[in-house]
Amino acid sequence: MAQTFARSQVGVREDLADRIYNIDAKDTPILSAVPKGQELVNVAFDWQVDSYADPNTDGVVDGTDVSSTEDAAENRARIKGYCQHIRRTPKVSNMTEIQNVAGQGKGKEFASAVLKKTVELKRAVECVLGSDQVSQEDNGTVPWQTRGLGNWILATAQSHEPVPSAFRPPSASIDTTAMASFTTATLNAVLESQYGVVGSAKSHMLVVGSTLKKTITTAVGYQPTVSNFTAILRSNRGDEGAWENNIQSFTGDFGTYDIVLSNWLGFNNSTKAVDARRGYALDMDMLELRMNKPWKSTELPDLGGGRRGIVEVIFGLAVKNPKGLAAFKATS
Repeated sequence: MAQTFARSQVGVREDLADRIYNIDAKDTPILSAVPKGQELVNVAFDWQVDSYADPNTDGVVDGTDVSSTEDAAENRARIKGYCQHIRRTPKVSNMTEIQNVAGQGKGKEFASAVLKKTVELKRAVECVLGSDQVSQEDNGTVPWQTRGLGNWILATAQSHEPVPSAFRPPSASIDTTAMASFTTATLNAVLESQYGVVGSAKSHMLVVGSTLKKTITTAVGYQPTVSNFTAILRSNRGDEGAWENNIQSFTGDFGTYDIVLSNWLGFNNSTKAVDARRGYALDMDMLELRMNKPWKSTELPDLGGGRRGIVEVIFGLAVKNPKGLAAFKATS
């Protein structure tokens, strides 16, 4: 008996949802939190750092005249930073712009492309900020580069424009403990090192990768046994019928770490890989992002092939005094 089957039916309209779905919603926590400084007007920029002299408790014999003076600027030094230019160049063809695209409408492909490339540009800046990138000068072959936090927080001299030794973090502020051996004592030891530098029990933003985050949660949940002591573990069970196992803040003897997750730490531009074991303990008062053309979008002349444009930013990361920052850089 003759009949019409769906497999051979002619004239069926396309059932295309009027949306475009993208599940990738990664945040840019460092870019969002770093204070924005004055407009960047040079490719290289400098700032001064200083430190107090060690205490001297020598007394003065009564009646003794002044025979020597002191230089209050003897510890002062300069630190140099460099900027970096990153851009994205969206383009759509003439025919593309006249199409009525589901989820966008007619003639909106270029605007959609600019918006998407702006998000990608912000992610690129976030990757630079959380990377080990070394600062670099343009020589006609390689571009200007700003220094990433992984290269700012070093106890040893950087390969380019090294931070003066007196203003580098002590080695105790850069922890390399393997994740399997990580405990709350590890966190507290880094806090203690930072306390020893700044002299106060401050709160720091601890930006962490996913592996370090779950390692901290586990470390807080388990305590090592100690001879002649009774183990006591206090936990928050949350609402009735629910169990909370999420450490968002750690307060130790020497300060507090407010923990923030990041997907972009330790980014390697060559391999596109990140380091989920990485963490940066940041005093945001010591960071500043200098910018020029922040997320500027410019439509370029149509040369016949369709609408094209450029989305760009010129930026540089200034770490006012690196000595007070800390990092977790486990390799296993």
